[in-house]
Amino acid sequence: MFATIARLSYRFRWPVLIAGVILFVVGAVYSGGVFNVLKPGGYDDPGTESYKARQLSIEKFGVGSADLVALYTAEDGLITDPANAAAVAAAAERAILHESVVLALGAFNTGASQFVSQDGRRTFVVFTLAGEEGEKIDATEELTEVLVAEGPVVTEFGGEIPVFEAFNTTIEKDLRRAELLAFPLTALLLVLIFRSLIAAAVPLILGALGIVLALSLLRIIASTTSISLFALNVVTVLGLGLAIDYSLFILNRYREEVPEWGVEEAIVRAVNTTGRAVAFSGVTLATSLIGLFVFPQVFLRSMAIGGIAVAILAVLIAITVLPALLGVLGGNIERLRIPWFGGGDEAEAQPESGFWHAIAFGVMRRPVLIAVTVIAFLLLLGVPFLRFNPSKQDARALPAGEEARAVSEVLDSEFQPHETTPHFAVVESREEPGAPESIEALFNYNEMLLALPGIARVDSVFGLAPGLSLAEYQGLFAQQSLDADPQLAAGFALFVSENFVRFSLISDFQIDDAEGQRQVADLRAVPPPGDADVLVGGNAADLFDTKESIKSKLPLTLGIIGVATFVVLFLVFGSVTLPLKAMLMNLMSLTASFGAIVFIFQDGRLEGLLNYDSLGTIDVTLPLLMFAIVFGLSMDYEVLMLSRVREEYVRTGDNTLAVARGLEKTGRLITSAAALLVVVIAAFATSDIALMKALGVGMALAVAIDA
Repeated sequence: MFATIARLSYRFRWPVLIAGVILFVVGAVYSGGVFNVLKPGGYDDPGTESYKARQLSIEKFGVGSADLVALYTAEDGLITDPANAAAVAAAAERAILHESVVLALGAFNTGASQFVSQDGRRTFVVFTLAGEEGEKIDATEELTEVLVAEGPVVTEFGGEIPVFEAFNTTIEKDLRRAELLAFPLTALLLVLIFRSLIAAAVPLILGALGIVLALSLLRIIASTTSISLFALNVVTVLGLGLAIDYSLFILNRYREEVPEWGVEEAIVRAVNTTGRAVAFSGVTLATSLIGLFVFPQVFLRSMAIGGIAVAILAVLIAITVLPALLGVLGGNIERLRIPWFGGGDEAEAQPESGFWHAIAFGVMRRPVLIAVTVIAFLLLLGVPFLRFNPSKQDARALPAGEEARAVSEVLDSEFQPHETTPHFAVVESREEPGAPESIEALFNYNEMLLALPGIARVDSVFGLAPGLSLAEYQGLFAQQSLDADPQLAAGFALFVSENFVRFSLISDFQIDDAEGQRQVADLRAVPPPGDADVLVGGNAADLFDTKESIKSKLPLTLGIIGVATFVVLFLVFGSVTLPLKAMLMNLMSLTASFGAIVFIFQDGRLEGLLNYDSLGTIDVTLPLLMFAIVFGLSMDYEVLMLSRVREEYVRTGDNTLAVARGLEKTGRLITSAAALLVVVIAAFATSDIALMKALGVGMALAVAIDA
């Protein structure tokens, strides 16, 4: 099959290349709109309690996420001074007339002190908006114009939609910077590897095609299913990196074969041998990503969909467009040589000699000692992973200086922390909530919530008139009392809808620290009022449930990845031991890179060098993503080397000589390919987004260690 594909690509080389150019031009235009179709977040598992609680809160109370937060700072005097307060109120009242505003809460309409900062200079208004993400983004653009207060009051914006927009803008800038870094650096490395400008240009051309088609493919996929914004970086780095690596492998084999066989036959032989290995490498990567489909989170599924599509795309480019390009270039592939660049051509031309040949025999003389030493060292590097502290992406992951992050920091430092990210409990009562027996059960539940360690405040119907006795509350919330007091009725409606009652809890603990996570479990352990059903949600609960969701499905995921990868490698090599050995070594390199990521990013090492602020946590999905991507990605080198070893064994029948010659033929190539891939990944690791930076550094380390 591969020989046939190669021969057809060669014979129809001009139509294939023209089609490639057309795809590049169309893709370059079409891919520009990819940012408009990607979605924020995607961490939620629809089956979890926190997700159901949030949906119920939105449905019954109009209270969901803090979609938009307007922060007002008085430049002169206090924000509560009449002129300043009037300016804020006027801006907020203009905003609530917008059709997208479901709920707006602030000092202007509640008079609550929690909306005013401790020094009295700031206040905020939080908005819940209607619609899907795109509609909320459009509404936010309009609202930010009318929410600007007049007079000596500074207006800034935060909340989930501005945070998402900041992520979007930052990732777009990151991609442009990464591409500007990756292409010249890989060009330099390719010139060093091939010592020919023409040969060096070939992988770059295919890399450019790969990245354009990858982004176009992502846009097509995102138009039919939800794709997370964060998939963009992974798809781009794989699209560029794999296209360059795969073309490097085949091009190197072609250059080796062409002196003896001529252009057409060399292309056929290169694709039929190395091209076959490349195809199985791509299938292995795609197979390892299949395990992510076990998870219901859009974020993880997006990575799987994008990664699988790009892996297949990179293989197709390598076995169709590359042979056509080589056919057109013919003998010109070696033109524009730079002889004064050092290279390994001479070493490779000398059989049974050279550095890699010596390495192979050196390792085979003491295989047990070297294997034990290497495994022990890699496990030692992985020790820091034992203190892995998971979290989720929020405004803190944005670069310093972003307005949305600055607003979030002010809200946590100058107001009661977590005012816009509280715990909440939605109670579904079997009885009428205003009935005396229901009020008693809800009152007792409220008191139990207040008694929990670390709960600073509970906002509920009982906060509308604090300090009353149970009997007084039963009288206050009687229907006739509500009918007689419209202001009380409006406050009551914030917390009671039909037979549903909402409690909002402000915590002293951080969302992602151990105490904050234990607090979620404590909240859910509080006995429900009467025979009511209770759902507990909030950002801390989201993280708690995400961790539990991933933990519960992790064994199945690892099993799928392991079995699928083993089957693919078994089909390649027809051996049981070779796939197991390859998988074991990949696990070792991943373990080491996991430990390094915790040591660098969670522990705050190299903050200055890598330009990031450590939060003392790592994104909860990072190890899983690294495992799925790198486990398959690192198999490239295993498949390439072992395929060449098998070729030599079939030719010579000597296992020792086959290993030595296989490593001799592929050692420099694999090192070069790994260096190229590390450079590409490292360019994308310059991202200003903490998750993307950590993922890039982790992938680069894993690839380097594995090579």
